[in-house]
Amino acid sequence: MKIEDWFQKLRTKAQSIEERWKEASEQERLQLADQLFYLRQVSDTVVDLWLQFEEKLSNAIRHIKQMEGQLPQAMQQEKAESTLPTEEEALVQHKEADNETVNEAESEPKQGKLPQELHAYEPLFRRGEGFYHLRMFQDAKKCFAQLVQESPDWESGRLYYAYSLLFCGELETAFREFRLLAKSASSPNVVAISYNAIGCILAEEKQWLEAAQAFKTSLEAKPEQQEARYNLALCYLMDGDAKEALDEIEGYLQKHEHDWEAQLLWLRAAQLLIQMDEKAEPAQPSSLTLPNRKLDSETLQEMAHLYEAGGNYHRAQICYHFLTERLPNEGWAWHGLAWNTWLIAGSKRALTLMKKAISLAPGEDDFVFSYGWMQLFDGNIPGAIAAFRHMLEKDSANRLGQSGMISVFEKVGETREAKRLAKQFLDDPDPYIRSLGYFHLGRLAMIEENWRLAEQYFQRTLPHVDQFREIPIYLQLCASKLGGQAVQGEPVQR
Repeated sequence: MKIEDWFQKLRTKAQSIEERWKEASEQERLQLADQLFYLRQVSDTVVDLWLQFEEKLSNAIRHIKQMEGQLPQAMQQEKAESTLPTEEEALVQHKEADNETVNEAESEPKQGKLPQELHAYEPLFRRGEGFYHLRMFQDAKKCFAQLVQESPDWESGRLYYAYSLLFCGELETAFREFRLLAKSASSPNVVAISYNAIGCILAEEKQWLEAAQAFKTSLEAKPEQQEARYNLALCYLMDGDAKEALDEIEGYLQKHEHDWEAQLLWLRAAQLLIQMDEKAEPAQPSSLTLPNRKLDSETLQEMAHLYEAGGNYHRAQICYHFLTERLPNEGWAWHGLAWNTWLIAGSKRALTLMKKAISLAPGEDDFVFSYGWMQLFDGNIPGAIAAFRHMLEKDSANRLGQSGMISVFEKVGETREAKRLAKQFLDDPDPYIRSLGYFHLGRLAMIEENWRLAEQYFQRTLPHVDQFREIPIYLQLCASKLGGQAVQGEPVQR
């Protein structure tokens, strides 16, 4: 029997006991409890045997490397490199810790100590390490607590102890251990990893400035510590420093171009920079690779939104294409694909895709509006009117439908009717709807070449300028027509 099949039988047995427990009689529960106790004994035996195997395997690999001369004599006071799985990235919303690792040298006691002094504690170290890799952090903590008491200068043992404390939720004690290592460790690896962990603990408490400083210090100790570089970029982003976030994450992407979380971080930072400075045009790094089908739906959806916001409609279209394959019954996915297809190639294919979205979600007014908008820009005025009136037949006060009709009236030269509808928006309790009304009135004033009035209307949309990207252009045009500079101040009161 394969070991996978054996474990599957054990899992099935445990699940069967759980399912039978609720309806079991008192006598049956005693029998089920005996079975659970037996399974617990099996589990403990497996763990012990695995730890013994892991210890033997690690020793064998190290001894063989020494015999083959792979470890220089000068490094006999240090262990071979091993993998220390970490979860500090999760504290700043980095990668899932189950499969992520950072390489760190398992340092021996500080220089001046003889390697022989470590031999007595190596079995204890290996046992704690085994518990750690099995994510049995309470047991690992006990082993490493004993180790650091007996051999306080064993840096990798203290590092494991600090992480075990961290994953057991003992943040204050873990923080003290990491800080001790950061100040006293002789290994640059241990110093860098410790400062990175300190930064993550501080970031969890939203102390962005202090966390960023810790990540910087980690990079100073070991510039190739890429986890710290990612975390520093994320820290900058969370603190609103978009430019610094872009600089750091671009450096990270040069070595990790297939890291999708890093690519998302770049897109978020670029979006934030554009929101902060409308003239900013962050150059997309060459390492930003195309989306692929392997990404999960949530990642694809966020990437699509960020690409759309940045004007990269081709990549947004790719994301939505993959989403429609995976979620063929979700109207929003088809709507996104249709909208970006229209922006890229026009309505010939996009209209069919939009009809698919509407058929899947007929109650979504946004989809019907998008269909009418495409018709309007294609010059199909009757088709656009039909779509917008369909919305208004269900709700005569539907602002989206009314906005579509204002655009239709503007297109056909019915400015008086367009103004009548737009002025109704000015009494709406929603500030955004009022801004939308001023936006429409500003465009209508430009058509009539009433530049002063148009400028005043556009100024009143400034609180929502991030949603009306044309406003800066329109204000500049008004200013040039009036012979002055575009006004960038607060909007005038109505």
